[in-house]
Amino acid sequence: MEGKSIKSNSNWLFWLLVITAVAIIIRSLPAWMNAAWGVDFGIYFGLAKDIAATGVVFPEYNGWGSSYNYFPVLYLITVGVHWVTGLDIFWVMPKLAPFFGGLTVFIFYFVVYELVKDKRVSLFSSAFLAVSVLHVYQTSHAAPLTVGHFFMMLSLYFFIRFQKKPVFSVPLVVSTFLLILSHHFTTYFYILTITFLTFAYVSKRERVTRQVLYIIGYVFFVSTVAFSYWMLVATPVYQSFMRNKFFSLPANMVMVLFYVFLFVGVLFAGRLKRFNFLKNTGFVFPRLDKYKKIVVSFLVLLCILIIASITGVPGVYVKITPMAIVFSVPMLVIISFSYAGFSSLNSIRNGFLIKGWIIGILLSLLYSLVSAELLPDRHLEYLVVPSCIPAALTLKEIIKDHHVKETEIRKYSGSSQGDNSVLFKLRYKRNILATCVILVLFIANLMSTYPTIDSLKTIDERVSTPCVNVVEWMKGNISNSSVIASDHRLEMLAWAEGFNITYCETNTTWTAENFSECRDEIIQLNISYVVIDDIMRDNVVNVDVGKYYYMTNESYDKFKQPPFELVYRNATVNSIGEEIHWVEIYAVNWSSLDQYIKGSRKSDLG
Repeated sequence: MEGKSIKSNSNWLFWLLVITAVAIIIRSLPAWMNAAWGVDFGIYFGLAKDIAATGVVFPEYNGWGSSYNYFPVLYLITVGVHWVTGLDIFWVMPKLAPFFGGLTVFIFYFVVYELVKDKRVSLFSSAFLAVSVLHVYQTSHAAPLTVGHFFMMLSLYFFIRFQKKPVFSVPLVVSTFLLILSHHFTTYFYILTITFLTFAYVSKRERVTRQVLYIIGYVFFVSTVAFSYWMLVATPVYQSFMRNKFFSLPANMVMVLFYVFLFVGVLFAGRLKRFNFLKNTGFVFPRLDKYKKIVVSFLVLLCILIIASITGVPGVYVKITPMAIVFSVPMLVIISFSYAGFSSLNSIRNGFLIKGWIIGILLSLLYSLVSAELLPDRHLEYLVVPSCIPAALTLKEIIKDHHVKETEIRKYSGSSQGDNSVLFKLRYKRNILATCVILVLFIANLMSTYPTIDSLKTIDERVSTPCVNVVEWMKGNISNSSVIASDHRLEMLAWAEGFNITYCETNTTWTAENFSECRDEIIQLNISYVVIDDIMRDNVVNVDVGKYYYMTNESYDKFKQPPFELVYRNATVNSIGEEIHWVEIYAVNWSSLDQYIKGSRKSDLG
């Protein structure tokens, strides 16, 4: 028995390490295939560079957006690796962050296991999260949210352990502080999650115990620390996120309403037992078996996606394309598995806590859709995490359904006693079939991760080597007072090196087919140089949230005529001399521009 136990333990650890390796690799691919990855990468690189140069944890920030400088965990980790190894920050940051994204999957296994005490369900849940399109894409970036996801998962693990062993309060508090310092939006979802976990936990208790008081006290503690940090340090979060995202209520009022919601929710949580809410939440189609639920929910989701591609989604600035729907099919299958397994949560250990986790985020998603605030699309990357658990339950049940029974052996062997050879053949065939289905599902999700987002045609986050080279050239050939116009991705890189940028205020610069159509914008923004690369020319010019444009032959060719002048070009080529990526920088010749303006005025008068 001891040998069997050791073998069992080594098996689950082996597969968990394989799953974690896959999670890290798939999230790391963009950073290794490109010079950098992410439209906001320049912001985070610039802040990390400032911290390394000055030693100031919260450096001054004058870039696009706000509050990025108040969440320094990613920057501090990057700078720490830079100081220890001597490696360049620009190289370290995009390679390091995806490890935290992948390790989130590793920690998730232990979260699930602490809840359900089932290694197979825990492994399947981690495997689903490892290849989940939304989670993979978001945690592939060198961004604060990536380390936020990691510390949220770590804090959640310690929170679950803390319910039974108060000794875990120390690592829980440390992890919580790191989460708060990592990313404010992830902190919001953590507070939301543990609040609904607390409601679910209290609803199952006959009386208020010391343990219950500890849990409520922790939720009060973490929310107070987060609110205080936003109010006193990360003030842009308190002034904008808390005020503008909740029906434009004053931030102080939002904070007070949360405490009221917390304590009223705890007081009434015990009454949920009578209504049996968490046990009977089967949503719709409760009488269908799991296979029919998978099919029906898939078709419903597909219809919703098609309708959303036509009508749009409140609060979401991205239009869903037909190709994106096609690439989303593997993801929809996993979501359908999750719905089919939701009712199975009734029969597993702590299933009510998992339901509370999912329901809490679903309610926030519903609010975000009604209010068109709080980034509805970003909810999905957090909702997919607990949804992997019921999906894993469905997968486990499907495999169990394919277990060869004695009656089937008799049927196929024609013997009342059965036949070992028949048993072997049946099990072999069914194992092969089940394995193929599982592999197809996981590989399909792996392969659709980045194409799904790319097919939206609103963002391309690749930073190529020529993009890096053009910024290096600018540092020795262009005055820092010059105003650089480009897409968000390249402007942030220029900002990180101290150049003036348009702060994403351009639009006609990219769409105008001749200079006269964009002249006013060029003059108003005092643009000195325009930077264009192959991604902007051939794919999309992503200027800002909800502002993306597409260049035509005419809108690109106008830069080859006065008052524009090509001053630098860089390209990478393949083994046969074909260009892979290129970048061009055009100077605005203001002398030529003045003549153009005078000529236009004479033409208007004449």
